[in-house]
Amino acid sequence: MPEYFEYHGYKIPVDLATMTGGGPETWDAISRGHMEEYARYCPILPHHAVLEIGCGVGRDAIQLTDHLRESGSYIGIDIIRPSIEWCTSNISTRHPNFRFEYLDVDSQIHNPTGSLKVTDVSLPVGNRTIDRIILQSVFTHMFEGDIVHYLHEFRRVLRRGGRVFASVFLLDDESRAMALSNAGEGALRFEHPYGDDCFINDPRYPEGAVGFTPDGLKRMVTAGGFELDQPIHPGFWCGRSGVQDGQDIAVLRPTGRYRLWGQR
Repeated sequence: MPEYFEYHGYKIPVDLATMTGGGPETWDAISRGHMEEYARYCPILPHHAVLEIGCGVGRDAIQLTDHLRESGSYIGIDIIRPSIEWCTSNISTRHPNFRFEYLDVDSQIHNPTGSLKVTDVSLPVGNRTIDRIILQSVFTHMFEGDIVHYLHEFRRVLRRGGRVFASVFLLDDESRAMALSNAGEGALRFEHPYGDDCFINDPRYPEGAVGFTPDGLKRMVTAGGFELDQPIHPGFWCGRSGVQDGQDIAVLRPTGRYRLWGQR
């Protein structure tokens, strides 16, 4: 029989929570931490239309049900079918403005029999209908061509004034030096080059953790038709102290044209 834990009136399957990231012990802290990050860097207003890529079993969605009004909306997308089925049966039935969509995308870790490549994906979202796109620990498992494809899709669906909030592993000189000093099983060290300006943590599972140099991130963001809305917010994943966020945070805005990085 599946194990569950109670959270905000929902019985959440432990196995699906683990695939979302963490487990019952860390669920609330991570969930509240995400909401604090959005409030600090990319505020979600009650009337906004929100798109979440990699929604898992609804960790952020459950929090947002208390924040978004009926005039707002939420679409959660994931490649783990049981998570989407659970969210649809448990969250959408209580909140009709919350919708969940499964994409059968191939993933070494979460969906190895998927029938689609990322570059085949057209998000099931209308043009210029979204105010905020959030991705927690999604681009940290993807490579350049796939990230650029998603960014093109994000340009299509974002309204004027829309923003993308994405966590990343930014491998600048400081974070790489700190990461290389990490020790212990599961530590993020990013010792292995994997294409231009890209490093992975484990050659056996390339998608397990993917990081990019500043040049690599700049190239992807520019190619996707975006620019930084604010400086990257560094995280403590590499052992950095004095910061609040686990992974590094990038907030992006579409460029009017495909301009060079940093141009206004």
